[in-house]
This record gives sequence, C-alpha cells and structure tokens, in this order.
Amino acid sequence: MDTDTETSRWNTVLAPLFRKGFLPPQQTIFQFVFSNDAACYLIADDKSFEFFEGRHSQPTLTLSLPDRATAWGLITGTESGMDAFMSGRYRADGNIVLSQLLLFLFEQRADIQSQQIID
Repeated sequence: MDTDTETSRWNTVLAPLFRKGFLPPQQTIFQFVFSNDAACYLIADDKSFEFFEGRHSQPTLTLSLPDRATAWGLITGTESGMDAFMSGRYRADGNIVLSQLLLFLFEQRADIQSQQIID
C-alpha cells in the first residue's frame, strides 16, 4: 500500500472514533518521523483531524517511531505507549502532555466495549 493510500485509510477508519473536544481548540500538529517509513503528520484540534504525508514546517511536537505499524498500534490502543516508550520505540520531542493525549484521541475498541450505562 502506498503512503497516500495509507493516510487516506487512517483518516477514514479513525473518523468515527475521533473524540471531539478532547484536544484544545488551537491546532496541534503531530509530526511522525519513522526509521523505516516516509514521514507523515496529523493536524487535529477539538473538532476535527486529518493525516497528511510528509513533513510539516512547524510541528507542535515530533514523535519518533520505527514504523507506521507502531504508530497505528499506539493510535488504536493495540500497543501500549508505556511499553513502546520503555523499549525505546517511542520518543516525543515538544509538548509531552500532547503526546500522551494522542494515545487517547481516538476511541479504542476496548473502551467502546467496556463502557456501561449505570442508572
């Protein structure tokens, strides 16, 4: 799969899982730099998000990862951010708080299944 198709797929698959109101209203630019893949970035605020290919000229923070599969795992919750960080596969430069918010920006399948309404 080429990178343009992949970021397009990320935008589509993650759209229904996006947590509106989770980030501050000003745009946050998450730059993803990969050891083994082409860079991409995410622009998100409290209302919307979109992934793009390449490098942004002024990212809010830069995330260094080995590959897109690791980024996808962190974003979707199938990979632990703490495990990736402790093993040296996940590093953030910039606003560290925002890097942690990224891990919960999209509702994760386990979260959806575990939520229960209690009267």
